[in-house]
Amino acid sequence: MTVFKTLDIRGMSFFHAYTKASKALEGVKANGILEIILDKKRDFTEAFQRGAEANGYQVSDMNENGGLIRLFIQKVNQFSKTK
Repeated sequence: MTVFKTLDIRGMSFFHAYTKASKALEGVKANGILEIILDKKRDFTEAFQRGAEANGYQVSDMNENGGLIRLFIQKVNQFSKTK
């Protein structure tokens, strides 16, 4: 079962948003997904993607709609990865 969690960080400063996202990602279980909602005006999407990937997470999807961006980050179960 995939656990799905949403974090809305619109309007926050980069550092506050990144700290909240990092803590939320720590709470995501293997194969779970965290949806991060970002402001299109304050587009931190690339930084969040790089940070997630650097910490072993996978960006599974990104959806841009109107004034917001939805970034889906998955914590991949390391035992299910193929080598």
